[in-house]
Amino acid sequence: AKSRAEKEMKKFENSLANSEKELEVLNNEIENITKEIQQKANVARSIRIKADEAKSKLESKKEELDEIKEEFDEKAEIINQIRAIELKIQNQIEDSERNLTENKQKEIHWRKCLSNLTLHEIGGDEEQEFQIYTDDELHAINKDTLQGEIDILKEKTENANPNLNILKEYKICEKEYILRQKDFEEITFKRNECKENYNNLRKQRLDEFMNGFNIISQRLKEMYQMIALGGNAELECCDSLDPFSEGIIFSVMPPKKSWKNISNLSGGEKTLSSLALVFALHHFKPTPIYVMDEIDAALDFRNVSIVANYIKERTKDAQFIVISLRDNMFELADHLVGIYKIDDQSKSVTINPSKFRELTLGEVSI
Repeated sequence: AKSRAEKEMKKFENSLANSEKELEVLNNEIENITKEIQQKANVARSIRIKADEAKSKLESKKEELDEIKEEFDEKAEIINQIRAIELKIQNQIEDSERNLTENKQKEIHWRKCLSNLTLHEIGGDEEQEFQIYTDDELHAINKDTLQGEIDILKEKTENANPNLNILKEYKICEKEYILRQKDFEEITFKRNECKENYNNLRKQRLDEFMNGFNIISQRLKEMYQMIALGGNAELECCDSLDPFSEGIIFSVMPPKKSWKNISNLSGGEKTLSSLALVFALHHFKPTPIYVMDEIDAALDFRNVSIVANYIKERTKDAQFIVISLRDNMFELADHLVGIYKIDDQSKSVTINPSKFRELTLGEVSI
């Protein structure tokens, strides 16, 4: 049993050795095949690169071929056009030669007819010379148009029963027409001149109005903010293209309130807004004298003082006559006029506050 096992062992060892040799041979073959595959892959890559280059060159050549073909077609079209023009010119030359021959024959015929005509003088008609055409003018005349005019004149001549006296009347009417035409042109010129002046005046009026409007609007904002100690006010044209057609909107935003039309404000707010507008207008175009009737009736003490001091300090280039019952208004006046009634009679007394103050201070010091 031992010898048998040894034989089996020997057999397996031999088989293992053979297998290792076969494995080594197979590994060598695999290595060779791998190298061969790598070489083939390199060759294939090189062939692919060359194929791409060849394809790119083919595309480029196709584009060049298309361009050459397109250029060839254009040249062929130009050649065909030139041939057509050449054929047209040749036909025109033949027609011109044929017309020239016909015209020469007609010239001979009409010269004979012209020599047989007699020109009759018409009373009242100025003598006119026949127009002599140059070669360029003759070439510019359209033959078909001229032939049509000749046919029309022939028909009129054949059907006409001329009254030569009518030409005298025509000349008189023509002279009157020329005079009327001159009058019309003069009137038209004057009309255009007046229209231009009118448009210039409209433009000047619009420009001056918008210039003053912008100045007054800006000054109105400043005046209202100064008098009301805040808020805002603005003027806006109802129609910006034609401000004279619809009027102007006066909007006010009192301090800590929203925008409102002046008609929706309280009495005091309306007074402040109106005074701001008056002072803005005075800034733009001063007026020598103003008369104000109880403008402070709806104002509180603070606003009365603000308005009174503004009139006193900022409007020294104008005179203000203010009717007021508020002492903080009239105490700043240069002159006071008091109106009173005694025995059903109105009387007045005028006081100069500055002199009255000086006299009062003098008496106090004594």
